[in-house]
Amino acid sequence: MTTENLLHDLEEIVNKGLEDSAIPHARGNSIRIKHIVVRKSPKGYLIYDAKENCQITRTVFKTTAIAIAKNLAQGRDFTQKLIEYDRIMSKHYNDAVFYKNSIKRCEDSVIREIRETRLDISIEESRRVRSQLDRFIFC
Repeated sequence: MTTENLLHDLEEIVNKGLEDSAIPHARGNSIRIKHIVVRKSPKGYLIYDAKENCQITRTVFKTTAIAIAKNLAQGRDFTQKLIEYDRIMSKHYNDAVFYKNSIKRCEDSVIREIRETRLDISIEESRRVRSQLDRFIFC
């Protein structure tokens, strides 16, 4: 056998093993966990079921998409809860962008202090939600 044939056979064996396990792997422009596919789109991340050939949902953040895909691949459906976390993360992300811009442009020190406090709150809430998403991914 040639080296190319050996490499092709080895790739088939590895891909077959990955399809049966819940380990994420990249293939082309997508991330696959068993039969669930995550793809980046201009408006976020799309999650597909390759067996049923249908879109499951769309998320803003990759972390949420991976959490949904992993849990669906393991037979657990926490999609609505994870979508809510994605919405909360999106809100706090947009708030942080707004507050950073306001702090940079503001000349009044009292208003700047208030915006800095709100920025800290948004960042902390984003971290809290992110840690909850990480629990869905790693547990």
